[in-house]
Order: sequence, then structure tokens, then C-alpha cells
Amino acid sequence: MKRIFTSLVVLATGMTLSMPAFAQNPAPAAPRPQRIVIVNIAKVLRDYEKANFQGAEITRRRQEYVSQVNILREQLAVVQKEFNLAAVPDEKKKLQEKALNIQRKVEDIDREAQVELTKVSNDTIVRVYQEIKGVIADIATTNSLDMVLCYPAASKPEDEASPQVAQLMLQTPAMIPFYHKGMDITEVVIKTLNGRYPPPKPVTKNDLAPAPTPTPGVKTVGGNN
Repeated sequence: MKRIFTSLVVLATGMTLSMPAFAQNPAPAAPRPQRIVIVNIAKVLRDYEKANFQGAEITRRRQEYVSQVNILREQLAVVQKEFNLAAVPDEKKKLQEKALNIQRKVEDIDREAQVELTKVSNDTIVRVYQEIKGVIADIATTNSLDMVLCYPAASKPEDEASPQVAQLMLQTPAMIPFYHKGMDITEVVIKTLNGRYPPPKPVTKNDLAPAPTPTPGVKTVGGNN
């Protein structure tokens, strides 16, 4: 009788026996597939216009130093020839001092070029790296990518037959994507870089301010007005 009464109390109060806790938890959701893409860093560097412009500026500056040194070396060769032909000791001494001065100028230019070009090259490569890294990070964030892998490879189809490229691809720890489908976002990176960091526009004649037109009745220097 007591057992029946207890059962009625349970029913009257609306209490129900609960299922085990583990049976009420929903089934875990399937993990989201990882989104991984790759970037041909060699092609990015080849087609990044601002980086190419800055590289050309460094090459131009280096050539200016080379031209200065070549002029001095030509002068040094002339002085050396005159020294070999000179017979008077005093004249030889003067030519020797002249050659020494020219040599010192060459050394000064070499030292100046080394300092300047090293600094400019280092600053440029760090800046280009940060710009590429920032663009890739933004693309990854915008497109909910989980990983972006960069690999060195041929930047042009015809370079695939290059021994240098083959050696580069077979070296470790280079990533070697012998096959991939729909993973390469190299073109997206290049397009974003060139859009975000355009190269400086070259100065043309049309950009230069025209010379002022002389006002009638006003004398100019050397004029006959």
C-alpha cells in the first residue's frame, strides 16, 4: 500500500523521471574543414610593381657609384702611364701623389656606396616583406582561411625547365606543391599588393611647370625691351 501511495504522489505533483544526463546533450557538430591555400612567393615578387620600382632605383643608384669609380680609374690609368714615362724624380713623385689621391677617392666612394646601398636594400626588403605579409593576413582574415603557405617556384612557365628552379624546388625545407587544385591565391595577392601599394608615377615633361611668359613692357635680363 505504501508503494502505491508513493507512486500516486509522484504522478500528482507532475514529477517525471529524467533520462540520464548524457542522453540529453546534442550530438557534437562536425568540425569545419580546414581552409588552406598556397602562394607562389617568387611570382609575387616578380609581379609586385612597387617592389620592382624600388629594386630598379637601387640598381640605378649603384650604377651611379660605378660610373664615378670608372671615371676615377680611367684617370688613374692615365696617371700611371705618365708615371711610367716620366724620367725626372720630382715629376714621378708628383704623379705618384696624384695617383694616391685618386685611389683614396675611389676608396671613399666605395665605402659610401657600401653604406648607402646596404641600408637602402635592407630597408626595402623589410618593407616589402611587411607589405606582403600584411596583405596575405588581410586576405586570410577576409576569406576565413586557416593557413596560407608560401612556396618558391618558377615565376614563369618557361622557367620550369631551369636547372636553378628544379634545384630550388627539390631543396628542403621548401614546400613542393607538385599538384594542387583551387588552392593557389598568388594572383589575388599580387592584385591586392599592386592596388594597395602602387609604384610612384614617373615624372614626364607634361608634369613640369611651364616657364613664365614675359609680360609685355617689362624688361628681362639681357633683353632689348
